[in-house]
Amino acid sequence: MKPKTIALVLFLFTGLNVFLALNRHSHSKPHSYHGELWADRGGYFVYLPAAIQFGFDARKFPSGMDTLAGRGFKLDTLQGRVITKYTSGVAMLQAPFYLLGHGIALMVGIPAYPYGPLDHVIVDVAAPVLASLALLFLFLVLRRRYGDRLSAWMLLALFAGSNLFFYTIGDPGMSHVYSFFLFAFLMFSVDQWFRVQEGSYGLVLIGVTAGLIVLVRPTNALFLLAVPFVVLSDQSSVWQTIKANVTLPRIFLVTVPALMVWVPQLFYWQYAYGSALTWPYIDEGFTNWASPELVRFWFAPNNGLFPYSPLFAIVIWAAWIMWRRGERAVGAAALITFMAVSYLGASWWVWHFGCGFGSRTMVEYLALFAIPLAGWTQWAAKRWGRWMPITVFLVLAAYNLKLVYSYGNCWFFDEWDWQAFGQLVVGPTK
Repeated sequence: MKPKTIALVLFLFTGLNVFLALNRHSHSKPHSYHGELWADRGGYFVYLPAAIQFGFDARKFPSGMDTLAGRGFKLDTLQGRVITKYTSGVAMLQAPFYLLGHGIALMVGIPAYPYGPLDHVIVDVAAPVLASLALLFLFLVLRRRYGDRLSAWMLLALFAGSNLFFYTIGDPGMSHVYSFFLFAFLMFSVDQWFRVQEGSYGLVLIGVTAGLIVLVRPTNALFLLAVPFVVLSDQSSVWQTIKANVTLPRIFLVTVPALMVWVPQLFYWQYAYGSALTWPYIDEGFTNWASPELVRFWFAPNNGLFPYSPLFAIVIWAAWIMWRRGERAVGAAALITFMAVSYLGASWWVWHFGCGFGSRTMVEYLALFAIPLAGWTQWAAKRWGRWMPITVFLVLAAYNLKLVYSYGNCWFFDEWDWQAFGQLVVGPTK
């Protein structure tokens, strides 16, 4: 596929997703649980108006803004502090879109008050753009192994057939698309560096990306452990490749930038909580280590993984096939990562994570699972013909899109109410 063709496809695909996000949210109330900046989403975003518009002085915010944004953050007007329990990684990735949007608004005289229509549009643009770029980076990684056609169609199926689509179009203010982008970019960067190994710039970039990955969601550190075994799975020996190329100076070039990314966060915690090292999730945590809610996390109609995204069943199958075919590094890494992420999610104090669409903590790991999925697609096409995987992906995409446009962002029924879930599948869209 020529670079011009790739650029054109990327432009059209991004434009379509931006349109879908804007269209979806043009029909919803901004200051409600349907909004792009409500609750958690507002807590991620608040760093931007706080830093750029109000100098982190809560008294300069419009009165009651924290309540209007669903209490995703707190405005302490007595001491002037803007308090959010969420880290700043998402805001850092949204910052270019925020600056561009507010810069244009300033030039043309559009009102740009915090959490207003402009900020909602910024989020509707940021998530689809980053999701599209992530798919581009994954395509560049996959094409060498599986060719242009298989890689492109498989990634399109992954996007349309999983909860990644929902968190790009339906809930773009959450952190998962931003993690997905960083995951894909790190996979591309690691893949490129191990093939070219030129200069230290690539290592610094890997370090910054790794730091951002953990800053967006600290549990994303699991991905950092798995990525070498998946990305380098086409090498003759993953361990030998790592041992031959990883030295102390190179570790230093990765580690220092990764830690530097966290410096602004430490300053913020000192300002907001009085300590540079703190756990802001007061009365929240992994309280179910001994009895994780895995059955609910995987199967409950209330936000369970497989009912909303059965594509993950193919992920498990794909990892097993990769193992059976001799690609044990990628097969084992994918299976272990799937189980580890499931265990963490099922051990959280509220296993369904509130309003969500299919165990949302698994969304970003679709970047990692793209390689075994592509391997499964190739294997299935050789075994049963190319129409077999195509048919499977089309059915999954149709099922997923129907759920996305039937689901209202929150589950208001009993957690095992299959009749209510069935109405999402066969009932009218909203």
